[in-house]
Amino acid sequence: MGNVIAYLREFGDKSFSEHAFGEADVLMLAQLSYLKFDGAIPTIGEKKPSVTLSQIAQTMNPDKVFEDKWYEKENRELWETLLGCRRYENMTCNYYRSRTEQERETQFGAVTFFPQGCSPVVAFRGTDGSIVGWKEDFNMAFKTVVPAQEMSCVYLNQVGCRLPEGFLVCGHSKGGNLAVFSSVWADAHVQSKISGVYSFDGPGFLPEILAGEAYEAVRGRIHRILPHSSLVGMLLQSQEAYEVVKSSGFGLAQHDCYTWQIEEGAFVKMPDIQQAQQHRNEALNRWIFSLTQKERERFVNTLFSMIGETKAETLADFAEDWKNNLKICLRYLKSLDPQTRSYLRQILKAMMETYRSVMQDVLRQERKPQEK
Repeated sequence: MGNVIAYLREFGDKSFSEHAFGEADVLMLAQLSYLKFDGAIPTIGEKKPSVTLSQIAQTMNPDKVFEDKWYEKENRELWETLLGCRRYENMTCNYYRSRTEQERETQFGAVTFFPQGCSPVVAFRGTDGSIVGWKEDFNMAFKTVVPAQEMSCVYLNQVGCRLPEGFLVCGHSKGGNLAVFSSVWADAHVQSKISGVYSFDGPGFLPEILAGEAYEAVRGRIHRILPHSSLVGMLLQSQEAYEVVKSSGFGLAQHDCYTWQIEEGAFVKMPDIQQAQQHRNEALNRWIFSLTQKERERFVNTLFSMIGETKAETLADFAEDWKNNLKICLRYLKSLDPQTRSYLRQILKAMMETYRSVMQDVLRQERKPQEK
């Protein structure tokens, strides 16, 4: 049993005819999409031939590729391991896109992989370490559509027109959300070519997104895979089905797909999300939906205005001087007008009351068998 890197070491010398392309391969490509291959992989507009991993290695800028400090060590190890795999030596990559826009509060990335003899895989990048990327994630709590979702639809339609029938769409974290969103709202002729959509611990959607025929048309092809103590993947969760994979991490650290366990080339599956985590997720979602859209927007904007006072552009920036940045945040809270401070206290109080209510319901359910 091991993670996706251990999987590559074990099966990297096997061709796809010797060991079939599977979920572990899709997860690996979803993680690979986090790397910043600017200038090394052709973009859609360049209309250049696809490139192999060895060609990418010759032209890429390592400082750029691994500039995101999130899981940098693991990402480097994944890349080095992948370069030595016979399984992927002839895989090509194309249609790279990467954008971060402060004004629109968006962070987006995507790339398409062509494993030899297998279905093409469209992979959407998840949230990187940028503050603007995290702000966009929080915006999903009150915006029906965020810019990255719009970009994912444009990308999938542009690329999907060029792909044969039977391609896959995937992503981890926000990338999983984009994989589902773009597939649901893709043009009909593109959507008909999609054989599977993989969301690896991707957050859910506001209810109106999944209402209607558009979602039903692709619903049966969506595979949501979550770690057994998932928080991110259960945010805004409603009617979507999911499978659960075992993780070596604890709590929120399970969101890191390098902790997901693979055995004999397949995910180690669990029956369901841990019960205690289910209750916490229920409390969080109940609290989110108890707020009006304007209340959610105000809460998110205030939170990130506070973070903005630190001048940090990435989570790594914030962490490097966390003591001073924490003081700045506390000063910011004190500088707010009494009405806003009162509002924030009420929001946090409502969250705690919702959580307490859920846990009381749980305790009552646990007592019933004893009372009988």
